[in-house]
Formats: sequence, structure tokens, C-alpha cells
Amino acid sequence: MKIVLLGAGLQGIATALDLSWNENIKEVLIADFDPERAQYVSDLCNKKYGNKTKAVQCDVTRHAELVELIRGFDLVINEVNYYFNTRIMDACLEAKVNYADIGGLYVETVKQMKYMDKFKEAGIIGLIGIGGTPGVTNVCARWAADRLDTVEAVDVYCACDDWSSSKKTFEVTYAIETIMDEFYMKPIQFIDGDYVEVEPRSGGEVVQYPKPIGDMHSYYIMHSEIGSIPENFKDKGIRRCTFRIGFPDNIKEKLEFLHGLGFSRSDLVEVDGVKIKPVRALKRMMDLQPDDPDAIINDCDIIKTVVTGTKNGKRLEYTLEMVCRPIKRWPELLGAQVYIGGAPAWAAELMRRGLIKEPGAFAPEACIPPEAFFEEAAKREMYITATTRELIGSSDWAAVTDKGNITQTL
Repeated sequence: MKIVLLGAGLQGIATALDLSWNENIKEVLIADFDPERAQYVSDLCNKKYGNKTKAVQCDVTRHAELVELIRGFDLVINEVNYYFNTRIMDACLEAKVNYADIGGLYVETVKQMKYMDKFKEAGIIGLIGIGGTPGVTNVCARWAADRLDTVEAVDVYCACDDWSSSKKTFEVTYAIETIMDEFYMKPIQFIDGDYVEVEPRSGGEVVQYPKPIGDMHSYYIMHSEIGSIPENFKDKGIRRCTFRIGFPDNIKEKLEFLHGLGFSRSDLVEVDGVKIKPVRALKRMMDLQPDDPDAIINDCDIIKTVVTGTKNGKRLEYTLEMVCRPIKRWPELLGAQVYIGGAPAWAAELMRRGLIKEPGAFAPEACIPPEAFFEEAAKREMYITATTRELIGSSDWAAVTDKGNITQTL
């Protein structure tokens, strides 16, 4: 299998390492706007796993050049900023190459879902949002939905913390551009059968996550799952689909500070006669922080998918969780990178095996076989656990949840 990886950044390096480690993947072309970064990632992979990768400079806004670059490959994995998702999908259509990305932050996801007929007619696969969340969370939702006659709600949660030791002033576990977008956008949630725009960072509640994070305040943000799960589970009667995220207080305070300064603004700001998006300056300054050779990586992401519904008339709740920590195989990577950047590589292996083969543009819950996907995750020390709760004598799950709140809705 021959793969083009677009983007050699925070998640791209993880995808490149995972693909290179997989003996079934024969060739990986690592393409990035920054050729030095692409070469660095390629050299790292080749040093570990033999000469399977090559590096090349690429500007995804140059359509004709992109089409020629990817032509003849089996799959393009897109890990550049989500703003470019549909552009790259268009290039894949012209080159007739399968496509995958790691998310579209809802606003792009809903556009991408409309590519179904185009991809079907081209005879290629478009896999929309196969990162960690979206991605793994969507497959978890499918696993639970397959065990239910009806699905009433899919509630997705993500929490992160970081006990790493580093001399860097500020680091995050996924793209700072996406984090800043999430901070200012009014998130769309699917509530009572309708898509509803809510206030940024509203809907806060204390969520119980597994160890080592435990209880963490989590709130609504814009996220890709809302753009696909309600549509794919509408035949099962879904009425709610939400996404909440939790950050530790020290990170949340820094993000709020940056938001207050205007780094989450979507417009261009003029600086010395040059117009730039503020977050681009922030990203550049973060990139310029010197590497710390003595840094100790010790982060944790936890993703949690809660699916409620009925089976044979009984009301059930499935909770699927994954605790994502650094692993021995890739000491260069945060635990967050292992699963976010790893997930498209797991999906690529399922494509190679013919387990994902139907042409069209799909979200993960519509095309990925959960058990096979979870087996690939486990090979990378990423483990899914599932628990089941049954509500006896009532059908009011909301009332049950409310009993766990310090301030009840009386």
C-alpha cells in the first residue's frame, strides 16, 4: 500500500511513525509546506524502520500540483489544517485516490458529508474525521448502537492533563489553531432532535473520567461528531448528540488569557503593513520555542462516549472509554499523538485488508468495523473499555443523571 501523508506536524509525525512501523505499508510520501519539517519526520521514520518514506514540499492550495503529487497512490491522509479539507478532497476526486482526514470541526464536516455521491461515482473512499475525537469516539458510538434497537443519545467527552517536565513555556496536545477556533465559535449541539447553537464553553458540568484524571469540569465546544452521528443514527431515533471537553485549570487559564488577548479572532489583523490571523503568530512563536532534550513526556487524554437507548424494551446505557498515555514504542510522542495521529493509520490497515472498501464519503461510524479497529488500537497500547448500565423501573435517564449533580433541577 502506498500512502501520501499531507502534514508533518503534531499529528503527522505520529501517523508517519505508525505507518512506517506497519510492515504492510510499503511506501509513505511525507508532504509538508515546510520541507525541512517533512525531511525531519522522514529521517526519523527511516532511521527506525528502514527507507520506507520520502519527503517533499507541498502547498495544498496549488490544485494541479497536488493532483499530480498524489496520483498513483492508494490513499491520501490529510493532516493539514481542517480549513483545507474540501480542497484536498477535490484533488483526490480528480486523481481518483482514496482520502482520509482527522476532523473538520463540524463546519467542514457538514460540507464533506455532501461528497458522498461524488466519491461513489469516482469509485473511491472518503473517510471523514478518523482521528481520536472525532474518529475513535465515532467508532465507539457505532459499537454501542449495534447493540441497541433504538439510540436516544450519544454524548461524547474528552479530558486531558499533562504532568510532563519541559522547559517550554506553553505546549498543547493538538493544533493551537483548532483550540482557538473552539474557544470563540458558538458550538452546534444536537438537542431534542434539533441542531442548536449554544454559547461558547456553556453546558458545563463535572464529568467523571477514569484515573488518572478523575473528575473534571467539561463544557460544550464545536466538534465534528455532531456533524455526522445524528444523520447516521437517525433511523434509530436519536434525539441528542453533544460534545464536551475538559482542560486542567492551568491550561484553561492560559487559553482564556490568549482568547482575551484576541488570539482566537477569525479576522485578519494588520501588523507593520502585513495582515495576519492572530493565531498564526501564536503558532509561530510556539514553534520557535527551543526543544528541551531533557523533557519528560507524561500526558494523558481520555475519551468517553456514552450511548443511551433501548434493547428488547429495556433501557440501557453503554459507556466506552480509552485512556491514552505515552507508550514505549514511540518515546517521541505524547499519548495524545499516539491515538489522534495513530487512528488514520489504523484505518489505513483496515482499508488494506479490505475491511473498508465501499466507495463513498463516510464518517467513521458509517464504515469502520469496530472490533477490527479496536484490535488495531490495542496493538499500539490503546485500549477500549465498555461498561453497561440498565435503568430499572423508569425511563427517565435525565433524572438519574440529575441526581449526581450537587445542584439538582428541582
